[in-house]
Formats: sequence, C-alpha cells, structure tokens
Amino acid sequence: MRLSALMVALVVVAETVMPRPSDAQGVRIRGVTSVRFLELRPFIDDSVAFGTTLPGAVDYRALADGRVVRCAEGEAFCRFKSAGATANALPITQDLQMTAWGLGRGVSVHADVRVRNAMGSQPALWPRAEDAFDALTAYVELDRAHYTLRAGRQYATSGLGFYNYDGASLAYRPNRRLTLEGFGGWSLTQGLNERFTTSEIGAVDELPPDRNAYLVGAQLRVRPTDRSALTAFYQREVRDNRSALYSERIALDGTWRVGRASLDGSMQRDLSTSEFNELRVRLRLPPVRQVMLSIEARQFRPFFQLWTIWGAFAPVGFDEARVQASWRNSAQSLSVDVHGARRHWGDTDAGLDFAPLRAEGWRVGGNVTWRAAANWHTNAGYSADVGFGAARSEADVGVHWARGQMFLGATASAFQSIYELRIGTGRVLGVGADAGWQINPDLRLVGDVSVYQQLARNGAPFTDWTQRRATARFEWMVGSDPGARAVSAATRKDQARARGEAELARMASTRAGRLPASVGAPEIRP
Repeated sequence: MRLSALMVALVVVAETVMPRPSDAQGVRIRGVTSVRFLELRPFIDDSVAFGTTLPGAVDYRALADGRVVRCAEGEAFCRFKSAGATANALPITQDLQMTAWGLGRGVSVHADVRVRNAMGSQPALWPRAEDAFDALTAYVELDRAHYTLRAGRQYATSGLGFYNYDGASLAYRPNRRLTLEGFGGWSLTQGLNERFTTSEIGAVDELPPDRNAYLVGAQLRVRPTDRSALTAFYQREVRDNRSALYSERIALDGTWRVGRASLDGSMQRDLSTSEFNELRVRLRLPPVRQVMLSIEARQFRPFFQLWTIWGAFAPVGFDEARVQASWRNSAQSLSVDVHGARRHWGDTDAGLDFAPLRAEGWRVGGNVTWRAAANWHTNAGYSADVGFGAARSEADVGVHWARGQMFLGATASAFQSIYELRIGTGRVLGVGADAGWQINPDLRLVGDVSVYQQLARNGAPFTDWTQRRATARFEWMVGSDPGARAVSAATRKDQARARGEAELARMASTRAGRLPASVGAPEIRP
C-alpha cells in the first residue's frame, strides 16, 4: 500500500485510541469477520495407454466412459486432465470500514481495508489468499457546502465501471443541479487494487505491462429537471513515462421520467479504437393492473486495454433485445418476475463450412416470491441460457422463517451445463441451510452450509464439482456519532429488525444453484 494510504490508516487508528475533548469528534468502525470452508478436486495431469482408447482420429480419441483425450502420433500414451484428490481451504477475511470526523471544519478520514489468511490442505484454492492486506480506500476528505476534496486511495464509479487510484479528487457543486468533478493519480488495476506491474497479472498474461500508469478523469452530473438526470464521464490512462496510452474512454448515462414511465440509456466508447463498447436503451412502461413491463435493446463489444494482446484477436460482441415483466399483488405478499432475451453474435470468421458456429442465443427465466405468513417467506426460480458454444439451465427453491432478530432457511438447487464446444451434459444437485441472529443493533451473526453433488452424463468431461461449503460471518460496529440525536432503545430494536428482514429477503432471493466457475467469491467490492 502506498505511503499516503498508510498515513491515513494510521490517523484512523490514532483517532480510535486517543481521547478527544470535543463531543463533535468521533470514530465509527464497522467490521465483518468471515470464515469460510470449501473443498474441490483440482485438475491433475493424467494419461492412458493409446491402445485403450476407442478407434477414431489420431489427435483426439475417446475413452470408454466418453472422456476425450489428446494423443500425439507415435506416442504410447494419450494425455488429459482429470479430477485429483479432494482438497480444502479455510479462508479467513477481516473487513474494516472506518470513519473519523470532527478533525476540523468538514474534515474526516475514511478507510476500507481487508486482512486475509487461509488454512487447509490447499489454501491457494481461495483467490488472493496470499495477499495478507489490502486497502480499498484510505483517504482524507474536506467537505464544504459547494465542494468536496479528497486525497489518498479512493475509487471512481461511473458508466465505465469501478476504478481505484492513489491520488486526489475535487467535486464542485455550484448548485443542486450541477456537479463537476476531476480526479487523477496513480492508476490501480481494476478489481485488484494493485499496480499494473503486479505479479498477479504476470501469472495469467504472457505479456504483462512493464510500466505503471497515471489515471486522469472528469465527470459532469446534471439534473435539468427533478425527473431527469445526465452524467458524462471521461477517463484516460497513460504509461507513467508518458510514452504510450493504455486506455482512453468516455461514458454517457441518462434517465428521463414521464409520469409513471421512464426512459434510461447508457453509452461507452473506446476513443483509442474508435469503437462503441456498449449502447443500451431501456423503456419502463407505466404499470397496468400492478404489472410492470420494461423493454431493453443493447449492443455490446468487448473492451481491452491497449497493453494486452487479447484485443488483437478481434473478439466479437453481440446485439441483444430483452423484455422483463413483474407483477405484485395488492398485499405485496406475492410477486412474479419473468424475463427473456435474444442475442446475436457478430461474425467470428471461424467454424467449418459444413458445421458453422451458432450465431444466435437466447435467455429466459423467472422468479416467484411468496410471503405465506408474517414469519414465512418462500421463493422459486428458473433460468436458461443457450449460447453459441455452450448452454446452462438452473432452478432453485427456498423457504425462510424469521421471528424477531432471528431467521432460518433452507434451499434446494439444481443446474445443468452443456460444456463449451463439447458434446456432454453435466448436472449438479445441491441442498443448503442458512441462519442469522441479530444479537443487538450493532452485532449480527450469519451462517450457511451447502452440499453439491455432480453427475456427468452423455460423455461430459468429468471434472467432479462435488463439494461442501460453509460460511460464518460476524458483523459488528463500534463507536457512535456524538452529534446525532439519541435514538431510543425501541427504535434501535426496530432498526435491527428491519435489517434482519432485509437479510431474510436477500437470502431468500439468492440463486443457490449458481455455483461459481471459480472456487471463491470475487474480491471486487463496491
């Protein structure tokens, strides 16, 4: 972590342990302590005698169980990847979000840090387990009526996504309808919180960048009326010796509401390649008999920074049309959401004349949520996604019970994958349970456990995703705002109950069947 971020973190710690005479000063720390357990059968190199394979082509042959192996002419053995012995990891993460205020007129410090560790037979199964400490943000802020100044590690959220940088930003608000913002500093790799020369890029890219980058950008937010908004964003990344450009992009987002209808859209353009990466427009129609309908059109083209060679392979994008409808009964106890989309990919100049690649795909899905009683909440969902080289369908059902500051739940899930550009079907069945307890307004304990069983059929490559997973999360807060009005115990209890109900709804709507492609949750946090 950079020196400036470290200094800010030290200031936060100092504010925590040092007494202050003024009641206008204070520190608030929110912590999330997470312990997870996961297991997996990693890939290992395997081989089989050439004579045991079924007759066929020389390069690729099949085994009796349908698995495909690769053979080299003249070699006695064919090689393939198989699932090894079961390995497990026990990652532990500690997230801390700290704020200290009252250091001067409008002056405060903020930090969001993560401490990691992992145990188990193969701790490296968890992404970035070896990165013991990371700072998402750590900055000093000066907030006044018409402007906000920040310095340190921070991030920019825009139509281009989420970007971290070490530097400074200034937001100017001449009136309530207009905000101008500029920022700049050392650029950090998106999603990694590391410099461009980090070894984590070198581990997956044969030609990683050899220089870090500067990031500069500007944002304009306008509210022409109370029912419309427009945001324009510009961002540029250059090598730290200013010898080359890494990226230069613009984004435009807008929303316009007319009565109970709304129209919103977005645009992303890569100025370095003169290509639109995304064009999207969505129309939400006024509700009719508690039915809401939205129609969306989208054009997407992949974006790659100029330092990577992957953009030279001209990856194709897609055009998509999507329709979504939702219905709620008058008591708000039953809701139904359905959606469907059709995609068309660009020409890949690949495939064979007698077996061209599929250029179209579709997606459908839906979810039903029913609050059967005051303490019972159920949900069921299904979705299918058929693409040009693979397909996937999944379904899940769950039931949750909540009373006071506690909730319990159970889920069952199943999903099926037709592997990319291969003949074969894999199915996974799963069951899980979760529970939570709001101990008091500042303490909460949440946990879940799940078991997945994979079945391979029709010659699917058997990678065996059979596994068990468990998570325990302890959420806590310390400190209070001395300048805030005192809140009664009853009100604090109501707030705790509301947070518990929100967690209940979130857990009930979680698509438990979506076992991620990687073994761990993504490290990107908003």
